[in-house]
Amino acid sequence: MPYRTVILFVVLLCWGADSAAASPLTLGEAMLLALQHNPGLKAAGLTVETAEADVAKARARFLPQVHFSEGYNFSDNPTQVFMSKLNQRVFTNQDFLLNNLNYPKPYGNFRAGLSMSQPLFQAGEAYLGYQQAQLGREMAAAYLLSVRQQLMFQVTRAYFGLQLAQESLQVIRQAKETAAQHLKIAQSRFNAGTTVRADVLSAEVHLAKLTQEELTASGQVKIAQSGLGMIVGLFEVGNRPLAPVPREAAPLPPGLTNLQQTAQEQRPDLKSLELAARVARQEYSKARLNYLPRLKVMAEYDVDQRRLFGPNADSYTVMAVLNLNLFNGLADLARVRESRAKESQAREVKRELEDRVRHQVTETIQNLSTAHERLQVAGTAVAHARESLRLIRLRYQEGLTILVDLLTAEDATKNAELSRVTALFDTYLAQAGLDLALGTISGPVAEHSFPGAK
Repeated sequence: MPYRTVILFVVLLCWGADSAAASPLTLGEAMLLALQHNPGLKAAGLTVETAEADVAKARARFLPQVHFSEGYNFSDNPTQVFMSKLNQRVFTNQDFLLNNLNYPKPYGNFRAGLSMSQPLFQAGEAYLGYQQAQLGREMAAAYLLSVRQQLMFQVTRAYFGLQLAQESLQVIRQAKETAAQHLKIAQSRFNAGTTVRADVLSAEVHLAKLTQEELTASGQVKIAQSGLGMIVGLFEVGNRPLAPVPREAAPLPPGLTNLQQTAQEQRPDLKSLELAARVARQEYSKARLNYLPRLKVMAEYDVDQRRLFGPNADSYTVMAVLNLNLFNGLADLARVRESRAKESQAREVKRELEDRVRHQVTETIQNLSTAHERLQVAGTAVAHARESLRLIRLRYQEGLTILVDLLTAEDATKNAELSRVTALFDTYLAQAGLDLALGTISGPVAEHSFPGAK
């Protein structure tokens, strides 16, 4: 009985895995998978860890440094022997003899030392460096958000690109089926003697052309599947069936004319450049502080002994060190000029990006509005093309028109359908582009539905 239970569990588990693998892939799920598996996003996330480490290093400049050292020397150098015996506090009158001073016997010394240094005054340079590290952490977070938003847009573009390729293939296949029906009509009329063989040959050529277009469209589907898998970071994702395609246009967001301020406030790359300008200003302040003195206190504790575990003598040293830069070849002046130039450069780069953001918002708003207008025109064109094809087909069946008119109507209907499908997906791509330009593109959701999806 337990074996049957195990077998049943394995069967159900495999069936559940197959069902999950065959379930339609939604845009929200594709985004979630990209957040988990995209290597570019993982690499960008490491910049935050690097920035955290920089903050820790900057904080360490306020704390004392403690070092332990252990050394051994064995020498007949007069100075070394003299100092070793003196540090071990074993110096005797015999060691003052000239012969012993000039030609001492080799002597060994183990020296263990514990040292500590604590900066007392760093002219504010360490504090500014710590603030810069904190700003760097914010810059890393803004950069990660920018990469994440770019990834969400790329997933959206790849997902809708695959749906568009699949829909275009369906349109061409439908046109191919229609062409095959018209070939049968032409063949029937030729057999009845009401038309010439040239009509049959023309219909066959037209069907062959649509077959070539079908092969090209099928290749575009495979390319789009590979592209989606690459962006997500899992190539097998591209082979999964997708959720139903949208049947209505993406809704127009309200207030299209008042979005410039939103972009200036929300764009993470703008925030990153603003932080970079602040870092440059602080670097300029640090450069000017190099003219001020530095003060630190140091302490050492040493143990000297001839044998490692033998008698020993200890000593300590406490000192304060003041450093004042009087002249270093005008390097500090050059550093001040360099930091001032970088500060001005950061401001100009930020201004350039602000202008580019304004243009991107204007461009994406226009693209979204144009896509909606194109979709309306394409919808009307599809209705007219279908009706025209229906009437011309009836006229051709009655022998009232020539095959060229029918083939022309077929092409017009196919092109109108392709234009409508392209315009429909362009509304969603334009909407995603607008969200990206505003810096408000959303992350994954549990389920992604479309207005009018079947």
